[in-house]
Amino acid sequence: MKRHSPPCIQSHRLVRTSGFTVMEALVTVAIILVLIAIAFPVYRVMRQRANKQVALKAMKELGSGLSKYTGQNAGNLPAEDASGNDSWKNAAKPEANDAWYNAVPRLVGRKGVGDYAGSPRDFYTKDNLLFLPGAEYPDSDKKLRDPLFAIAFNTKLQRKDPDGKKRKTNLSDIKNPSRTVVLLEQGLPNEERTLTVQTKRDYDGSCKGSAKSFVGRYGGQGVLLFVDGHAEFIEARDLLTETGSFPFPQGAIIWTPSPEENPNKTSTGQNVIP
Repeated sequence: MKRHSPPCIQSHRLVRTSGFTVMEALVTVAIILVLIAIAFPVYRVMRQRANKQVALKAMKELGSGLSKYTGQNAGNLPAEDASGNDSWKNAAKPEANDAWYNAVPRLVGRKGVGDYAGSPRDFYTKDNLLFLPGAEYPDSDKKLRDPLFAIAFNTKLQRKDPDGKKRKTNLSDIKNPSRTVVLLEQGLPNEERTLTVQTKRDYDGSCKGSAKSFVGRYGGQGVLLFVDGHAEFIEARDLLTETGSFPFPQGAIIWTPSPEENPNKTSTGQNVIP
């Protein structure tokens, strides 16, 4: 008499020959999740490194443009901004040609901000020297309203005189060019502050700023460009004290034309509001 396998055994064999068991499927999913958990941080680190190098390259190229500008303008640095607000419309006006964000990129064969006034979306592409892929730009409406700067001019270099006017800074005014900041990576409205220091100002993406608007996009580091044309990665925590003030006396990083000037005070001796 021919024997037959029990039905439960037959169904088991059918499941085994037709594909994965439930347990094998769960193990496979678990392995995939582990691989994703390992790969994502690696990808994030690699992307951050790539963005970091883009920022450094951009700063060096801007340093070359600044050198050309001072060579053509009797040692004067460009203006930190233009008259009026820094809108697309104002940036495109002829009187804004001397603002750093127009003059410097153009001297190295790139577009200035004013050149993007007719097509603001193109400003936020890799073809723009001032665009940094590591920055967290806000939604389209905010980006297209006014240009947002992930790189800013050091506003402490062109301080107001007693009459309330800012004059251009000349290279002869700068006592230590290799340690004096001229351009810096700056935070945008969407970005969180690198340090929780006591300051009343949030990131605004202005074309000018200082240590108070500096951002460490790469593990707490960001790029500074110095007057002599070289760029460095700097730890954000090294730029301000715990209370949000500039270290004074100034040390390895100098924000004013002379290190003897106190960057926490205006040219009239008043304390700067944090």
